[in-house]
Amino acid sequence: MSPTRKAAALAAAALLAASCGTGPTAAPAAAGYPMTVENCGRQVTVERAPSKVYVIGGEAGTIVHAAGGADRVATFTPLKGEPLGAAENAFTKAETSILPHSKDISREVIIGAAPDLVITYGLNEFGPDELAAAGIPTLIISGYCGGFGAGQSEVGDPIEELFTDVETVGRVLGTEDAAKAAADDLRARVAAVRENSTPREGTTAALFVAGPDTGLGAYGRRSMIHQQMAALGLANTFESADERYFEPSTESLIAAAPERIIALHQLGNTTDQTAREAITGRPDLKGVPAVADENILVLDFFYSGHGTLAVDGLEDLAAQLGR
Repeated sequence: MSPTRKAAALAAAALLAASCGTGPTAAPAAAGYPMTVENCGRQVTVERAPSKVYVIGGEAGTIVHAAGGADRVATFTPLKGEPLGAAENAFTKAETSILPHSKDISREVIIGAAPDLVITYGLNEFGPDELAAAGIPTLIISGYCGGFGAGQSEVGDPIEELFTDVETVGRVLGTEDAAKAAADDLRARVAAVRENSTPREGTTAALFVAGPDTGLGAYGRRSMIHQQMAALGLANTFESADERYFEPSTESLIAAAPERIIALHQLGNTTDQTAREAITGRPDLKGVPAVADENILVLDFFYSGHGTLAVDGLEDLAAQLGR
């Protein structure tokens, strides 16, 4: 799923929210509340221990699960085809709806669901201040503080922000011990990849591939895949691009001459093999060293997002480089 499609998919979140199934687990005692935390440059105040959490997007879901708060989730709305990794079966007490594509999001439906906390990768057409006015605090995944579309992100190091997000959610939910243990484990896994990686010659271009006849998107230094490449000892071909995602011209890609390409794609629309072929089969790219040498790594797009699957994706790429 491209970032543009992902933004459209988010828009259906509120429209598909439903009432709780078996109901979330009650929150612990309210010591420490009201609590104020910083999120995306905002001061977010949580008046009481959350027990009815509304989670939008699988990336947010993986963070809540890692933080030890899956049993507090009343409504969970992952995107269609979105993998959840270790959180795959974590939200059994929540009413779960798969998000298709839509154009509008209704703050009235979110407010009507009466959650005591929303955790999401973004909101469309309105901001968290409008939910706050209705008494509903909102935490946005740090990697999407600047928005969830193509454009820019305000986060310089999304891997480090991922760890911080897990710890912040744990603090807000009162599951700090579980969240700290999870964040420490994620840090250790990333450190292990870094310790076993050595700088590689040439540059690597991360490209989003939707199919053989579609344009190619690329990722600059504000993206998670940029941080993943850095941890692997790979220099980003488009490091100078002060953006998360953009669409380069074919001419600029040829001129950049990357030694390897990471083909990001959405499973379900393409397979690893068809994603490779969508690049190596393009006659206009035959002169690119990575294409000529068929030096193509592949990764499910969601494993370069801002949830905990980014660490799984990092390990996957490390294994591919090792082969």
